[in-house]
Amino acid sequence: MRVKSLILASSAAAALAMSAGAASAEPDGWYGAIDAGYHIIDDINAEASVTGHNWNWEVNDGWTAFARLGYRFNPNWRAELEGGYRSGDIGTVRGAAGAQGLCNLTPATGPCHSPEGDITSTTLMANVIYDFGTPEWTLRPFVGLGVGVNRVNVDTV
Repeated sequence: MRVKSLILASSAAAALAMSAGAASAEPDGWYGAIDAGYHIIDDINAEASVTGHNWNWEVNDGWTAFARLGYRFNPNWRAELEGGYRSGDIGTVRGAAGAQGLCNLTPATGPCHSPEGDITSTTLMANVIYDFGTPEWTLRPFVGLGVGVNRVNVDTV
């Protein structure tokens, strides 16, 4: 299953959430932030590796939350650890060709239908950030470099 769309939407939400943290981190030393919001998820296209059947999973938009703990070394450099959570309910699953929805295995005991369930993404990032300008600036753009992991979990019935 390709989760590229989910990861791209999640990355955009994370970038927006991180932009609010620079203002709260102005003094040197430790800082923390908690962010919550809403994110938009693109459809996910999946292909069965054995049969080649294709499905389009429609995922409903959902909520997101992040927590960050960081340390500002000087007015321009800081490092932080960020944890994130994103969720979305599964709307419909449609076959790209052939049967619509997902069906029971042989023998088929019921009609094809869309499953109920949700998709969640849990992330952990370590970031190094450079803030442009000085603490007196009203708006301080920044650039960062990070490394992290993303665990995507799909629960369906």
